[in-house]
Amino acid sequence: MTISTPRGSGRDGFTLVELLVVIAIIGTLVGLLLPAVQSARDSARTSACNNKLKQLALAALNFENAKKALPARNGGTCCGYNFPTGKQNNTGRRSAFVEMLPYCEELTMWNQIQAGENTTSLPPGGPAAYGSWTVWNTSPQSMRCPSDYVNPNVTAQNSYALSLGDQVVGIYSTSTTARGVWPTATYGPTATATEIAIRQSDGCPLSDIRDGTSKTIMLSERMHGDGSTAATGNVPFRWGIASLSTVNTTPNACLALVTGEFFTGGTTMKGQWGAKWTDGQAERVGFNTVLAPNSPACGRTDTGGFNTNADNTNMVLPPTSGHPGGVNAAFCDGSTRFISDNIDTGNTATVQSGGATIGSSSRTPSPYGVWGALGTKATGDQVSGLD
Repeated sequence: MTISTPRGSGRDGFTLVELLVVIAIIGTLVGLLLPAVQSARDSARTSACNNKLKQLALAALNFENAKKALPARNGGTCCGYNFPTGKQNNTGRRSAFVEMLPYCEELTMWNQIQAGENTTSLPPGGPAAYGSWTVWNTSPQSMRCPSDYVNPNVTAQNSYALSLGDQVVGIYSTSTTARGVWPTATYGPTATATEIAIRQSDGCPLSDIRDGTSKTIMLSERMHGDGSTAATGNVPFRWGIASLSTVNTTPNACLALVTGEFFTGGTTMKGQWGAKWTDGQAERVGFNTVLAPNSPACGRTDTGGFNTNADNTNMVLPPTSGHPGGVNAAFCDGSTRFISDNIDTGNTATVQSGGATIGSSSRTPSPYGVWGALGTKATGDQVSGLD
């Protein structure tokens, strides 16, 4: 005997309730996985950024080994746009990043810079360091951190910064008085043929780092600006520099100019930092160890005004990054580590006084806690509580 199943008693699909349950489960799983995926991406970018930073540190050390000193923060040919040969020159502002090119697998670009362009009266070394030139208008990939934001209008960007130490004023100190390891180059009142050459002798030798190479910061990160000369309104503070007339006396007043992730509306600021990797001005390639990492930056001229180009002389320039909680930093022994936004900064309501003259008794310790001590090379600061 054959038993037949009544028509319509079988199930050909899911009910609406079952579909909703499945969709809810999938939504829950996606909600759980997305933060993990985002965290993995952040970790990968942080690691890639740190690897590039380490390579730059090794390039700097290889330069020091070959030349017996780190390159000066700014240098190159000098000392005026048409001085003294009637041709263009670097105006003494070519950045240390340019000098390190042969030591970070960028020898082709270095050779192009050194060749110049005879057809346009451009001698070896290139034009003014802040000028446009097809050879260097696009920065090497080694100068870019994957966590830095992308601005298609800024091709000469750099995401890495040279340590100026804990100086708010005296940013343009020479190698014997600078508290950090990237001093400015110096030239005589009239340039000789020797002085027109790259001023490698003005850099800092490792022997001058009396506080220990593993305890002295060399490089860190800073998010690049958009090249703007003046703006107001809600601009991300991590890549801007705001106007502050009291920065030379109370650096921490800069903190009050921020609302969330932006400079407070109406604040005058500029986006010069990191928009021209070849220019050795502090506001293009430097940072200092005063305000904590990922704090806002502020500047003023010696007379209290605000220069909208990259020429302020008093400033706080904290390193900044797109990483949560801190920044990568490289030390003078070639090591790297992650520096927390919560690092001890001591008394940021004051300005350090006294120099860091090598062999002098006037090596005033930093008032900016562990963070300030990491920036100084020869002040006798004792770094503790970092590990």
